[in-house]
Amino acid sequence: MKEYLNPWMIAGTIITASLLLALVFFVSGGFAPPGEEPYQGGGMLTVIPVPTATQTPMPTPTPLILPSPTPLGDDGIQQGGYVQISGTEGEGLRLRVSPSLSGEIAFLGVEGEIFFVKGGPVEADQYLWWQIEAPLNASRQGWVVSEYLQPAQGP
Repeated sequence: MKEYLNPWMIAGTIITASLLLALVFFVSGGFAPPGEEPYQGGGMLTVIPVPTATQTPMPTPTPLILPSPTPLGDDGIQQGGYVQISGTEGEGLRLRVSPSLSGEIAFLGVEGEIFFVKGGPVEADQYLWWQIEAPLNASRQGWVVSEYLQPAQGP
């Protein structure tokens, strides 16, 4: 019959068990220095309060002061609004550099084209003039006679 008990295995098991037993003995305070007692866990507990949410006061709303709108012209046109060229019978409307019949022609507005009213009204040469500007091209601007404009919705 073969031997099932190996002497080296038995010796290793005894040594491992002895080391574990010694470790438990030291950890539990078995060898305390003379005159001192092992630590008993009498620590001091400090309670740190949890911060609470402080209410931040809401800022006082400042009233919004809007500029007073430009008064409406007799035809319902006002500065900051939109107008459409109308009544030129397909000839278009001359946009001038200055509000005058003698002012240099800068551009020609097409019938039905929509413009932003940038300035005015100005009375000159017995007409009421408005400064208009193309919404998508700021370089297309000029003064026009109000007879050929009608109020419109923005583009």
